[in-house]
Amino acid sequence: MHCRAYFLLERDIQELKENNFKGITAFPVSEDLMEWGADIEGLQNTFWHGLFFQLTIKFTSQYNFVPPVVKFITIPFHPNVDQNTGRVCIDFLDDPEKWNTNYTLSSILLTLQVMISNPVLENPVNLEAARMLIKDESLYKQIVLRLFSQPIQLRENSLEFPKDPDKLTRYAAAVAGLARESRRLSKANYPTERNQLCPTPIENFADTQTEMDSVMKTGRTKERWKSVALPDGGNESESWEEEVEDLVTWTNTLNTNILED
Repeated sequence: MHCRAYFLLERDIQELKENNFKGITAFPVSEDLMEWGADIEGLQNTFWHGLFFQLTIKFTSQYNFVPPVVKFITIPFHPNVDQNTGRVCIDFLDDPEKWNTNYTLSSILLTLQVMISNPVLENPVNLEAARMLIKDESLYKQIVLRLFSQPIQLRENSLEFPKDPDKLTRYAAAVAGLARESRRLSKANYPTERNQLCPTPIENFADTQTEMDSVMKTGRTKERWKSVALPDGGNESESWEEEVEDLVTWTNTLNTNILED
């Protein structure tokens, strides 16, 4: 006999079919509907448009009294996505008390699409990404696109890296730069844990793609991002261009045989 969650997820399947949200594909990968895969594309009129990210969504028999567990398989360099686990930083997914039984799979996926395209910088889970976005949006975009071409793929709780030495070198160079920035951030006494959960990107879920597009037109601007104050670390006069040059020099010293091991 199927549980209550099964019938609710059947309802969610029908809702997805009827709405056919642009840039969102979701499908069950288990017969009991408790595990789903999803592909989400960034919204139009953002540089995330054209980038597709894979996710897993795991429900329990307690759905919809409790939220599902959502993880990115293709992990973006994003303030609201844990770079190590792929876990999404959205308050109603992190805190069951903020979950509402009115939420459906469609509303979850739409919120994720908005979150990807419009990062929330209050209490970010990826501090490197947040700091870079605030300081140099252009460089942040370059890093996102670079890492997307050689993404971190989460497979069975391990990271699968590109096998080609040249690709691995470029990937390692990008990651090395982020690691160096991470060390600088830690010296600035960044908190190791978030004091608050990341807020929901949109408080009221839009019922149609038109309403969702309307929401996006009022999204954060670069100036709004810069108004979010993060603890300062390192020399503010240091040029990001110099950082990139350092990365290029560093890649020339890489031993790809060691990296493959």
